[in-house]
Amino acid sequence: MTFIKMQGAGTAITVTAALVLGACAPLPQQNGTDAAAAASAASATQAVQAPARPPAPPAPPGEQRIMVGTANGYHLMLKTTPPSQVCDDTAFADGVRYGYALTWNRLVSEDVRNGGKARRKFDASTVHSLDDQYKIQWDGKERTNACASDGYLIGRVVGTHLAGVDMRNGKPS
Repeated sequence: MTFIKMQGAGTAITVTAALVLGACAPLPQQNGTDAAAAASAASATQAVQAPARPPAPPAPPGEQRIMVGTANGYHLMLKTTPPSQVCDDTAFADGVRYGYALTWNRLVSEDVRNGGKARRKFDASTVHSLDDQYKIQWDGKERTNACASDGYLIGRVVGTHLAGVDMRNGKPS
Protein backbone atom coordinates (compact mmCIF):
# COMPACT_ATOMS: atom_id res chain seq x y z
CA MET A 1 0.00 0.00 0.00
CA THR A 2 1.31 3.44 -0.90
CA PHE A 3 0.84 6.41 1.39
CA ILE A 4 0.63 9.88 -0.05
CA LYS A 5 1.82 12.78 2.11
CA MET A 6 0.01 16.05 1.44
CA GLN A 7 -0.29 19.39 3.17
CA GLY A 8 -3.31 20.34 5.31
CA ALA A 9 -5.36 18.54 7.92
CA GLY A 10 -8.44 18.27 5.70
CA THR A 11 -6.39 16.65 2.96
CA ALA A 12 -5.08 13.92 5.26
CA ILE A 13 -8.59 13.06 6.38
CA THR A 14 -9.91 13.08 2.81
CA VAL A 15 -7.05 10.92 1.51
CA THR A 16 -7.39 8.47 4.41
CA ALA A 17 -11.15 8.25 3.89
CA ALA A 18 -10.68 7.69 0.16
CA LEU A 19 -8.17 4.92 0.79
CA VAL A 20 -10.36 3.24 3.42
CA LEU A 21 -13.53 3.46 1.36
CA GLY A 22 -11.78 2.51 -1.83
CA ALA A 23 -13.37 5.59 -3.40
CA CYS A 24 -16.75 3.85 -3.39
CA ALA A 25 -18.75 6.83 -2.23
CA PRO A 26 -18.39 10.51 -3.01
CA LEU A 27 -16.74 12.45 -0.22
CA PRO A 28 -17.70 15.97 0.83
CA GLN A 29 -15.25 18.50 -0.59
CA GLN A 30 -14.01 21.55 1.30
CA ASN A 31 -12.10 23.36 -1.47
CA GLY A 32 -10.31 22.85 -4.77
CA THR A 33 -7.09 21.59 -3.15
CA ASP A 34 -8.97 18.95 -1.15
CA ALA A 35 -10.93 17.93 -4.25
CA ALA A 36 -7.73 17.44 -6.23
CA ALA A 37 -6.19 15.43 -3.39
CA ALA A 38 -9.26 13.21 -3.12
CA ALA A 39 -9.34 12.64 -6.88
CA SER A 40 -5.64 11.76 -6.87
CA ALA A 41 -6.12 9.32 -3.99
CA ALA A 42 -9.16 7.79 -5.66
CA SER A 43 -7.20 7.29 -8.89
CA ALA A 44 -4.36 5.66 -6.99
CA THR A 45 -6.77 3.37 -5.17
CA GLN A 46 -8.59 2.39 -8.36
CA ALA A 47 -5.30 1.62 -10.10
CA VAL A 48 -4.42 -0.85 -7.32
CA GLN A 49 -7.84 -2.56 -7.31
CA ALA A 50 -8.82 -4.73 -10.26
CA PRO A 51 -12.53 -4.57 -11.10
CA ALA A 52 -14.33 -7.77 -10.09
CA ARG A 53 -16.73 -7.50 -13.04
CA PRO A 54 -17.31 -5.18 -15.96
CA PRO A 55 -19.28 -2.06 -15.14
CA ALA A 56 -23.00 -2.12 -15.81
CA PRO A 57 -24.01 -0.31 -18.97
CA PRO A 58 -25.13 3.22 -18.19
CA ALA A 59 -28.85 3.72 -17.83
CA PRO A 60 -30.45 5.95 -20.43
CA PRO A 61 -30.69 9.56 -19.25
CA GLY A 62 -33.68 10.01 -16.97
CA GLU A 63 -34.44 6.28 -16.59
CA GLN A 64 -35.97 5.37 -13.25
CA ARG A 65 -36.03 2.02 -11.51
CA ILE A 66 -39.27 1.72 -9.58
CA MET A 67 -40.01 -1.12 -7.13
CA VAL A 68 -43.66 -2.22 -7.24
CA GLY A 69 -44.96 -4.36 -4.37
CA THR A 70 -43.35 -5.19 -1.06
CA ALA A 71 -40.21 -7.10 -0.18
CA ASN A 72 -42.31 -9.66 1.76
CA GLY A 73 -44.78 -10.25 -1.06
CA TYR A 74 -44.92 -10.25 -4.83
CA HIS A 75 -42.74 -7.47 -6.19
CA LEU A 76 -40.83 -6.46 -9.28
CA MET A 77 -38.57 -3.71 -10.52
CA LEU A 78 -39.81 -1.58 -13.40
CA LYS A 79 -37.50 0.46 -15.60
CA THR A 80 -39.10 3.45 -17.25
CA THR A 81 -38.22 6.93 -18.40
CA PRO A 82 -40.68 9.62 -17.37
CA PRO A 83 -42.05 11.72 -20.24
CA SER A 84 -40.38 15.11 -20.62
CA GLN A 85 -43.32 17.00 -19.09
CA VAL A 86 -42.86 15.23 -15.71
CA CYS A 87 -41.19 17.60 -13.25
CA ASP A 88 -41.70 15.59 -10.01
CA ASP A 89 -40.00 12.20 -10.24
CA THR A 90 -41.20 11.05 -6.80
CA ALA A 91 -44.85 11.71 -7.64
CA PHE A 92 -44.36 10.00 -11.01
CA ALA A 93 -42.91 6.90 -9.31
CA ASP A 94 -45.81 6.83 -6.82
CA GLY A 95 -48.26 6.98 -9.74
CA VAL A 96 -46.47 4.19 -11.62
CA ARG A 97 -46.53 1.95 -8.52
CA TYR A 98 -50.23 2.44 -7.93
CA GLY A 99 -51.27 2.27 -11.60
CA TYR A 100 -49.21 -0.86 -12.24
CA ALA A 101 -50.25 -2.82 -9.14
CA LEU A 102 -53.93 -1.93 -9.41
CA THR A 103 -54.08 -2.76 -13.13
CA TRP A 104 -52.00 -5.94 -12.77
CA ASN A 105 -54.26 -7.32 -10.01
CA ARG A 106 -57.38 -6.50 -12.05
CA LEU A 107 -56.00 -8.11 -15.22
CA VAL A 108 -54.91 -11.25 -13.34
CA SER A 109 -58.40 -11.60 -11.84
CA GLU A 110 -60.04 -11.13 -15.24
CA ASP A 111 -57.67 -13.63 -16.86
CA VAL A 112 -58.41 -16.28 -14.21
CA ARG A 113 -62.16 -15.68 -14.57
CA ASN A 114 -61.82 -16.26 -18.32
CA GLY A 115 -60.00 -19.56 -17.84
CA GLY A 116 -56.44 -18.25 -18.02
CA LYS A 117 -53.58 -19.36 -15.85
CA ALA A 118 -53.28 -18.12 -12.31
CA ARG A 119 -50.50 -15.59 -11.75
CA ARG A 120 -49.15 -13.94 -8.66
CA LYS A 121 -50.86 -10.76 -7.52
CA PHE A 122 -49.68 -7.83 -5.45
CA ASP A 123 -50.87 -7.83 -1.83
CA ALA A 124 -54.05 -5.75 -2.06
CA SER A 125 -53.48 -4.32 1.42
CA THR A 126 -50.31 -2.61 0.13
CA VAL A 127 -51.84 -1.10 -3.02
CA HIS A 128 -52.88 2.38 -1.91
CA SER A 129 -54.18 5.26 -3.93
CA LEU A 130 -52.38 8.52 -3.25
CA ASP A 131 -55.04 10.54 -5.05
CA ASP A 132 -55.73 12.60 -1.92
CA GLN A 133 -52.07 13.39 -1.43
CA TYR A 134 -51.64 14.47 -5.05
CA LYS A 135 -55.02 16.10 -5.68
CA ILE A 136 -54.86 19.50 -7.31
CA GLN A 137 -54.52 22.33 -4.82
CA TRP A 138 -55.42 25.87 -5.82
CA ASP A 139 -54.23 29.25 -4.59
CA GLY A 140 -56.68 31.52 -6.34
CA LYS A 141 -56.16 30.92 -10.06
CA GLU A 142 -52.85 29.07 -9.68
CA ARG A 143 -52.25 25.38 -9.03
CA THR A 144 -49.77 25.18 -6.14
CA ASN A 145 -48.81 21.55 -6.72
CA ALA A 146 -48.93 21.26 -10.49
CA CYS A 147 -45.68 19.28 -10.79
CA ALA A 148 -46.66 16.72 -8.16
CA SER A 149 -50.26 16.37 -9.29
CA ASP A 150 -49.42 16.04 -12.97
CA GLY A 151 -46.47 13.71 -12.26
CA TYR A 152 -48.67 11.36 -10.24
CA LEU A 153 -51.41 11.24 -12.89
CA ILE A 154 -48.92 10.67 -15.71
CA GLY A 155 -47.28 7.94 -13.60
CA ARG A 156 -50.64 6.21 -13.13
CA VAL A 157 -51.17 6.15 -16.89
CA VAL A 158 -47.66 4.83 -17.52
CA GLY A 159 -48.05 2.17 -14.79
CA THR A 160 -51.40 1.05 -16.20
CA HIS A 161 -49.89 0.77 -19.69
CA LEU A 162 -46.83 -1.17 -18.47
CA ALA A 163 -49.02 -3.66 -16.57
CA GLY A 164 -51.08 -4.29 -19.71
CA VAL A 165 -47.96 -4.84 -21.81
CA ASP A 166 -46.46 -7.18 -19.18
CA MET A 167 -49.72 -9.15 -18.94
CA ARG A 168 -49.47 -9.78 -22.69
CA ASN A 169 -45.80 -10.82 -22.27
CA GLY A 170 -44.46 -7.66 -23.82
CA LYS A 171 -46.77 -7.61 -26.82
CA PRO A 172 -48.41 -4.24 -27.51
CA SER A 173 -52.18 -4.20 -27.86
